[in-house]
Amino acid sequence: MAQTFAQTSSFRSRALALLLRVAFFWYLVALVKTIYDYYLLKNNSGEIFDFSNWLMGSWLAVTLGLLLLGPFIIYLLYRILRAAPYWKVLVYLLSGYTFIALLTNFAVMPMIYALDNEAPLYGSASLAYAVNYIQTPNFLAIYFFWLLMLVVTVIIILVNEKYGPGMFGKILMGQYYHPKLETRIFMFLDMKSSTTIAETMGEELYFNLLKDCFADMTMPILDNAGEIYQYVGDEIIVCWSMEKGLAQGRCIQTFFDVRKQLLARKDYYESTYGILPSFKAGFHFGQVVAGEIGIIKRDITYSGDVLNTTSRIQSKCNELGVDHLISGPLWSKIKVHFPAGGEQVSDQIELRGRQERMDLYRVL
Repeated sequence: MAQTFAQTSSFRSRALALLLRVAFFWYLVALVKTIYDYYLLKNNSGEIFDFSNWLMGSWLAVTLGLLLLGPFIIYLLYRILRAAPYWKVLVYLLSGYTFIALLTNFAVMPMIYALDNEAPLYGSASLAYAVNYIQTPNFLAIYFFWLLMLVVTVIIILVNEKYGPGMFGKILMGQYYHPKLETRIFMFLDMKSSTTIAETMGEELYFNLLKDCFADMTMPILDNAGEIYQYVGDEIIVCWSMEKGLAQGRCIQTFFDVRKQLLARKDYYESTYGILPSFKAGFHFGQVVAGEIGIIKRDITYSGDVLNTTSRIQSKCNELGVDHLISGPLWSKIKVHFPAGGEQVSDQIELRGRQERMDLYRVL
């Protein structure tokens, strides 16, 4: 599963974007730290400190760290973290960082010594300086400082994954601290015949099937600007802002991209689980109240009638013999993006728990 997820072009582009954000953060930290060290040494000691050389050395160290540690972080987060206990992840992280810190020291410190003393690069004196530098308190200070920055980087990435792309910044700025009204599009995506499948294959194998399905769905959802709101049993709830969801028909296109991704993995699913899972989806939009809720396990939740309505729409798929249903109000806004048109599956159908009747459509 992890290999297929990691080998997609979409994954590579997202990994590169993540690496660029990490690079910007680390270069900025290196600049601030060099400025701080410069003024600290200048005002409190007589030590000679060539600012330009040290800044160049710091940025070279960061560059080496990014080249060596950056791919390791991506690999750690998207491969090891999903397949190993957390204590093993910490061991991998610390071991990799320590190795790269030592390697960077022997790459950068001889260069700084050579520039400051006009000595041969990687000569005996330059290498001796690098060896001696490892034994100084300054090396330990730098080691633990960048270890802290690495931990902060990983935590930020994990929190961003927890809430979805772009949500960490909104939480950090307190955007959802107080409840706010938003208009959102929702998709309820549910596995067909899930009860029968679970009874046939057993709970543990069925759970692994869900893990694989949800993992394979992730990139098609993210590629269409979707936000994974919740996993509820064998159901996944995805939402969009109106602007992102309507653009190019992304919210509806997500369903077809998910189906295409699962079909591309047909051989894997049939050999591992004996079936190719299929899903049904319901789509609707409406106003919700969005905000942070909870004390111990705080999360961002959406509350509103649109969620119940979307769930009811999705539940009509089996009854009407289709794999997706779109509410009439949403179809009227999004049909322009589907040249083949749509079919009105029901006329003013009654949804359980609602007095209002609704037209339902599907894409042809």
